[in-house]
Amino acid sequence: MGFVKGVAIGKVEIEERLLTRIWQRQLLAADSLCTDSGHRLQVIYPGRENRDSGPDFLGAVIAIEDRLLSGDVEIHLRASDWKGHGHNRDPKYNGVILQVVWEGEAPAELQSGGTAPTLGLRHCLNGPLEEVRQLACLDMVPCEPCHGAGQRLSPEELGRLLDEVGEERFRQKAERFAAQMNQEAPTQVLYRGIMRALGYTRNKERFEELAQRLPWAVLEGFCQGKSYSEQVKVLQSLLLDMAGLLPAGDREDSEPLAASRWEFFRVRPDNQPQRRLIGAAHLLARFMGEGLLEGVTRLLRESGSGIEPLEVGFTVGATGIYWEGERALIGRSRAREVMVNIVLPFAYAWAKASSQPALAEQALVLYIRYSRLSENQITRGLTRLLFDGNGSKVIDSARRQQGLIYLDKTFCFQRSCGECPIGVRMASAQESRN
Repeated sequence: MGFVKGVAIGKVEIEERLLTRIWQRQLLAADSLCTDSGHRLQVIYPGRENRDSGPDFLGAVIAIEDRLLSGDVEIHLRASDWKGHGHNRDPKYNGVILQVVWEGEAPAELQSGGTAPTLGLRHCLNGPLEEVRQLACLDMVPCEPCHGAGQRLSPEELGRLLDEVGEERFRQKAERFAAQMNQEAPTQVLYRGIMRALGYTRNKERFEELAQRLPWAVLEGFCQGKSYSEQVKVLQSLLLDMAGLLPAGDREDSEPLAASRWEFFRVRPDNQPQRRLIGAAHLLARFMGEGLLEGVTRLLRESGSGIEPLEVGFTVGATGIYWEGERALIGRSRAREVMVNIVLPFAYAWAKASSQPALAEQALVLYIRYSRLSENQITRGLTRLLFDGNGSKVIDSARRQQGLIYLDKTFCFQRSCGECPIGVRMASAQESRN
């Protein structure tokens, strides 16, 4: 994201936050929008504001001449800020389709070698700057047709819809795992999924890449014949080394990931990749004796109708033991995320493939019964939208939270409101009232 700051440009005081609000609310003269190269531009959807690192708006949809583009938008005061902020060297910005600035005409050069056009707003406002500034500061009323759905549909009906799409998300995850198991060993698929989940949002791709560079079979070979404590040390060294997070003099003869590829910006100290990799070493060592797939399916069978054994088995305390102590390496909250997003859908897919219907049914039942997880940007935002900022007791399970994520990725991100189950149901209810 660009830095929030203000600067006097041509005796006009402009803040980047103001430009962000102008773009978000589209306080622009739509028929005057032209890129730096002189092409007419139409904004179909300005994107969703990104409160994290990376581009300022995600998932925008624009049309330049006769080309429809979908991607990210970056906001700057000047076109030259693109290079000044180093975005031309940052792969996170390769998805940018438009740079929006107050003034300047230089295109944005992407790290991938491509370019993104620039739109200058100085002469595109839909009124005098001070009037636009006042409008930009007003509270924004969501324009999505599902806004306030919690007041127009009953809790039972809305809950049922979220349950249905929450189960659909579970089955889609299971189908992806099944497809991956056609290409590589089930244990490797499970291991890669767990590693991805341990990377959190910021570093999930890097963790998954580590699992590709250090396959489970390779880790088993290094750990064979060693005690648990020795296995932890070996795994910790291998993972940190391949991650490029060891001092150069301590590395083995390997080609590690570049340290610059890791995300540290706004990552809490407890979630820094070094700590999570140490936690991963403790966790993976637990399954070296019997095997990862065998250990996870054993924990699943032992759990019966409760999730406790699975969660405990994936929790790593500060000293590597099972209980979640202060500053846990892998806390209960993260263990729950791994269960819902990886272990249960994987177990469902594996059990189906290996003709174990009872185990598949158990995985699905546990998912359905799972209580709600910690909120994230998507679940928090959609809960505010659906319930008009009041929160709701309807979102009382992990399945319904997963349903929100399914809606966001399948319909909201694509701006397919007319196809969204909630939008369709609300339209039907409105027709009935009329």
